[in-house]
Amino acid sequence: MTNQSILKKYRRQPKLQVDLPSRGEYYPPNALYENQNTDIPVFSMTPNDEIAFKTPDALINGEATVATIKSCIPTIVDPWSIPTIDIDTVLVAIRIASYGGSMTVNRVCGDCGTENQYEIPLSSYLDSYLTKTFVNQLPIDNFIFHLRPLNYREFTNNQKRLLGIRRSLNTIIINKDMDDEQKGKAMDPLYMELARAQLDSIYASIVGIEVEGELEQNKQEIADFLENNDNKFIAAVKQQIEENFKTWSAPMHKVSCTNCEKEDEMQVTLDTSDFFGKG
Repeated sequence: MTNQSILKKYRRQPKLQVDLPSRGEYYPPNALYENQNTDIPVFSMTPNDEIAFKTPDALINGEATVATIKSCIPTIVDPWSIPTIDIDTVLVAIRIASYGGSMTVNRVCGDCGTENQYEIPLSSYLDSYLTKTFVNQLPIDNFIFHLRPLNYREFTNNQKRLLGIRRSLNTIIINKDMDDEQKGKAMDPLYMELARAQLDSIYASIVGIEVEGELEQNKQEIADFLENNDNKFIAAVKQQIEENFKTWSAPMHKVSCTNCEKEDEMQVTLDTSDFFGKG
């Protein structure tokens, strides 16, 4: 006879199942349990998960998001490796499992100033992401650039890097003890660092360059080629990355003001601190 708690059978169960838009592509080996990328079970958040989203440092460095994904979607063994094209689907699924299938959003009408309240059906997000395509090959002249989405660790580290640079720039801008010339000299290296951070993000998105049937995948060789060639290559890759980002942004919702009936479109941001703070 076992002395098992009567509460064990009441522990949380999966609330829904979700398919990954990437279909498991761009994940390293063993990042997904048994490579499962469809019908993935999603659990609701625990009290500890909700506390994590109220910790600013954990949000900035991504630790809160990673811990919550491990808790709610254990099939994703390594959340840091999630490609950015999957991260919104994962977060929306956790939100639905935890708070239900809709989210209340307040918005002030730009015409009459009325504050409206809208119910956003979150299932539409999941449906929308499954219809999107990530463009991972870009022909430029005789070359084919092979691209990939950044993973969550790369994306988070890049955002932290950009945030640090912008904070430093802002500190100089509001410094009343420096004149314009001093500010300019102090800001120049930061602008260079900002450009470098953006360039590094582009390099990270390139997994190979194909020419005449041969594929070069060495990161250093690719960087050397790009830095010693026409700017058109970087410009074209940057444009494709921006187009992919736009394609994978949250869908727009048509809304109308309850007072003046003006019709408009609204996009709900999936910022984690805000997204998981709304019931």
